[in-house]
Amino acid sequence: MKKRIAAVLLASVMCGLSVPASVQAGGDGEDYQYREDNDLIDDDLEGEDLDTDYETDPDPDVMEANTLIPEDLRVSPAKKTIYKGEIFDIQIVAAGGSEFDDLSEEEWYDIRERSIDSITFRSTKSNVASVSRTGRVRARRRGSAVIKTTINLSSGDSVTFKTKVYVKK
Repeated sequence: MKKRIAAVLLASVMCGLSVPASVQAGGDGEDYQYREDNDLIDDDLEGEDLDTDYETDPDPDVMEANTLIPEDLRVSPAKKTIYKGEIFDIQIVAAGGSEFDDLSEEEWYDIRERSIDSITFRSTKSNVASVSRTGRVRARRRGSAVIKTTINLSSGDSVTFKTKVYVKK
């Protein structure tokens, strides 16, 4: 979520720093001064920076329509058989039939970043199958384990999914 906000702010600042060619050529008779970091300095403000940092509040109706709820989510795979030493990643995907099912990877990533506060993974038997903070599962020894994936949404809701892992020799 922080990365998305930073990208939006950076884009806003970059757009704000765009100066029309007529101004660059001095077409309006004004002299503009810029600091080394490209912030505009206004002579009338005695060298103080002009406030170019602002954030536009998104339309709440658009945000609500593009916010995930627990029913929109699932994990993949739901079960997996692997051999000792093998690894695989648990993925958070759109539930089949949800409005998010046909999105491009980029659109899905954006909605996930905006809607998901945190994801935690936990193995019921880490000596059989361990799991990293990012959902990478490693088969340790023969047996079975359940990887629990808990997703905390920005709406305050949370949902837990289970991935059954069978490890063979």
